Amino acid sequence: MIIRGAVEVTVENQSKVLGVGDAYYFDSRLPHRFRNVADGPSEIVSAINPPTY
Repeated sequence: MIIRGAVEVTVENQSKVLGVGDAYYFDSRLPHRFRNVADGPSEIVSAINPPTY
């Protein structure tokens, strides 16, 4: 969930920009990345269940 700012979430070849209040869900075994696209700091809350790392 995005708490502050804006974050681009990319999973495999698909990217979405998420803002405050938006959330994401994906299979964490897939290639993924997070990128801050806000003018200032961004904050997210993230959980992996069950842990796959």
